[in-house]
Amino acid sequence: MENKFNLRIVYSSEAGRMLLVSIFLFLIFFAILGFAFFRDLVLGRTLLGAFVAHTVGGRAAGVGLCIAFDVNIYLTILYNMFLEVLIVCFSFSLFLFSFNNQYFKLGFLQKAIKNSERNARKYETVISRYGWIGIFLFVMIPLPVTGPVVGSFIAYFLCMNLGKNFLTVFSGTFVAIVLWSVFFEFLSDHITKIQGVFAVIAIVVMVYFLRHIRSWFSKDGFGA
Repeated sequence: MENKFNLRIVYSSEAGRMLLVSIFLFLIFFAILGFAFFRDLVLGRTLLGAFVAHTVGGRAAGVGLCIAFDVNIYLTILYNMFLEVLIVCFSFSLFLFSFNNQYFKLGFLQKAIKNSERNARKYETVISRYGWIGIFLFVMIPLPVTGPVVGSFIAYFLCMNLGKNFLTVFSGTFVAIVLWSVFFEFLSDHITKIQGVFAVIAIVVMVYFLRHIRSWFSKDGFGA
């Protein structure tokens, strides 16, 4: 029997609650951008650009762009960590809806979630040997098919409760962001004309990841 949309049931489910959290985080994100644009146009553009770079090219591109335009390293870490939390919460809510075949038919977004799920299944067996440490390392390593979104899916398949899942995933993410921030900050202190260098790095990273991202929204998916 086809599921009928029931707002009360959706929001009382784990997927619905996660969707509410992600909507709340999006509101905070827009508030941050609005405040940044109001206070400093360059900062606002940088934070917006970091969101785009982060979404397309991953945390390295987002962090690199912030450091390139002289955003404080602590703000860089906090902001990019916030972006990861937002992206993971939103993706995980869609994953739960899709996995349980509930309510939402999201077209290309559903394809992206299914392809992410497929990649999570690939690594499930290997990572299951190491438990939460395996998830932590998987999320921390900067490779195209790793990261907090796929990591959270793998943790779900390993039957981790939501608290342990997110604690492990976000811990690995935080360490990775700190390492990237320190790395780019080091470069900024030792390389002249760093904005041009970082622009090239961000473009290279985004072009490299673009093929994988495009395949994420295709029918067959990455690595199929």
